[in-house]
Amino acid sequence: MVEKSGSNIPGPDLYVWPLVAGKMATEMAIMASVSFARIVQIAAQSADTALGKYIELAEQEMQKAQRKESVKVE
Repeated sequence: MVEKSGSNIPGPDLYVWPLVAGKMATEMAIMASVSFARIVQIAAQSADTALGKYIELAEQEMQKAQRKESVKVE
């Protein structure tokens, strides 16, 4: 049996937990940053696609309006 001495020396686990907690916090921050960056990328792509579709539809409407005006003039 191991007898404990009168001194209260903390075990090695007490010195390791700040490193483990720091590593976990760093990994969580990196994952959150990557996730946020991906969300921003998806939003930008969606906005770009929506803007492209809007421009395409606006051009089609302008062409239709020009055709109607040319028919009225003739």
